[in-house]
Amino acid sequence: MWKREKKPGEGYVTGWKAKEKGFEVWCRKMIVAAYKGIRRGHWKKVVKRVLLALFVVVGVFILGRYLLSDELEVTFHHLYSPKILGTDNTRLVVLSDLHNREFGTDNTTLIRQISSLEPDLIIMAGDMVNAYEDDLDVILHLCDELLKVAPVYYGPGNHENHLFYEKGSPLESLLMERGVHVLVNRAEEVTIHKTPFLIGGLTTAPEGFEEYGVEFIEEYEKSSDFKLLIAHYPGLYYDALADTEIDLGICGHYHGGLVRLPILEGLYHGDVGFLPKYSGGMYSLPRSTIFVSRGMEDHSGFPRVNNRPELAVIDINGRQETER
Repeated sequence: MWKREKKPGEGYVTGWKAKEKGFEVWCRKMIVAAYKGIRRGHWKKVVKRVLLALFVVVGVFILGRYLLSDELEVTFHHLYSPKILGTDNTRLVVLSDLHNREFGTDNTTLIRQISSLEPDLIIMAGDMVNAYEDDLDVILHLCDELLKVAPVYYGPGNHENHLFYEKGSPLESLLMERGVHVLVNRAEEVTIHKTPFLIGGLTTAPEGFEEYGVEFIEEYEKSSDFKLLIAHYPGLYYDALADTEIDLGICGHYHGGLVRLPILEGLYHGDVGFLPKYSGGMYSLPRSTIFVSRGMEDHSGFPRVNNRPELAVIDINGRQETER
């Protein structure tokens, strides 16, 4: 007898569908077992099994939602500096590695959150765009709105550099026309609450430092002002900037190591492999302090585990201890 040939994919399921089917089978088995137990009068065993099953299901659900949460997290950090004049606090809000993501329509949620924090400066530490996308609407609209809140200082990352130098994108000029301070291996002076700051941007990768960055850093380091350096690559502090005198360096790039582990912190980044030395948070170096943002999005396709998108707040003042 002739039989219809089985089409590809018939008779089996894969991926998430397979997992869903397996879960359904497990639930069905639990229900059947409970029914048989009730008929046999084994009430206590049935109740224990049902409670155990509920505990497992609820526990997995809660743990999954927590570890894979993609909700924006605001983190607070404090830096003491004897260079800060007076008692006023200088507040920075740091964004990094947005990769064209939007929190709310047109980033309204993100903009509202930053406005409520009342920063003195807004720092963008690179990779706010994607190198493979020509659409600049997300970052330009975000900057238009944030400039109404505070001055914006932008240190380009590898994705911006690709747009600038490989694709001839007008992004840099469009940002500067709007009033964004785009810092490409240069620095600008600004006074905040009587304290002089020298805000610099180092855009080169570690392997290009000797050719493109060393001259700028040698001159930058001579200043007695509070030196705030936006350098997208944390790897610069492994060697090139390890012994440089910088009051606060701000980095991104490592995306928090994708998976955040207890004690060990970030798990992996392609530039440096497993357990990056600086993957997220504040670090004290011999002559510097650096802050590494965990970023706000990941473009690699791998899930962020225990690693929510970060909007960082850094309060700089002359108090030895934070009031938080």
